[in-house]
This record gives sequence, structure tokens and C-alpha cells, in this order.
Amino acid sequence: MKKFDFRLESVLKVRALRKKMAEREVAQTQASLNKADRELENVRQAYAGSFGLNLFETPNPAFAAEVLQRYREDLKKRETRLDVQRQKINEKLTDEKKILTYRLKDEMVMDKLKDYQKQEYMREVDGIEQKEIEEIDLLKRGLKS
Repeated sequence: MKKFDFRLESVLKVRALRKKMAEREVAQTQASLNKADRELENVRQAYAGSFGLNLFETPNPAFAAEVLQRYREDLKKRETRLDVQRQKINEKLTDEKKILTYRLKDEMVMDKLKDYQKQEYMREVDGIEQKEIEEIDLLKRGLKS
């Protein structure tokens, strides 16, 4: 008997490739989100640390206070930008996870179809083999009589 041939094997391979690509995109976006989270945490720590500075030890406390005020304003602006960027990345990650879920289901359907067709093929092969065995048995009985 010939071996099982799934006619949609190339379609299954394409779907598996698309799933892997979607997994890679999700991983890259997750890495971007993690990086944005780290940067945001660093900015928040820098802002909190700016309140512990002693301006009276500097030669010009008024100038140092103005510089520190601008530094804090810049940190706040950067925090806002990073927060917006993080939200966009998070939305992108959500969309990519939906696509990945779709790709996983798509591949799973093709795998189930392949399994079903293989089971049908095996039942057919088993039936043919059973008929051949019965025919051989009948021939043996006919020759013995």
C-alpha cells in the first residue's frame, strides 16, 4: 500500500510558518514593552531622587534651583511620552496576541483535518487488508477441500 498523502500539506506548512511569525512578533513587541517599562521606571526613580538633592551646598543656590526645576519638568515630560508610548505598544501587543490566537486556531484546524483524513485512510487500508486476508483464507479452504 502507498503511504498517506495529505494533499494540503503545503497549506499546513504555510499556516505553521504564519503562526511562528506571529509568535515572533508577539515576542518582539513584548520585549519592546518590557524595555519601555524599564525606561519609565528609571525616569520615575530619577524624578523621585531629584528631591533628595541639597541645593544649599552649591555656590549659587538660586541657579541650581532653576536647573533642578527644569530637570524635573523634563523628567515629567519624558515620563508622559514614555507612558503614551507604552500604551501604544500595549495596544499593539493586544492586537498581535489576537492574531496569534487566530493563527493557532487556523493551524490546529488543519492539523485536525490531517489527522481525520489519516484515520480515514488507515480505516480504508485496514478494510482492504482484511478483505485480502479473507480472500486468502477462502482460497486456502477451497484448495484443502
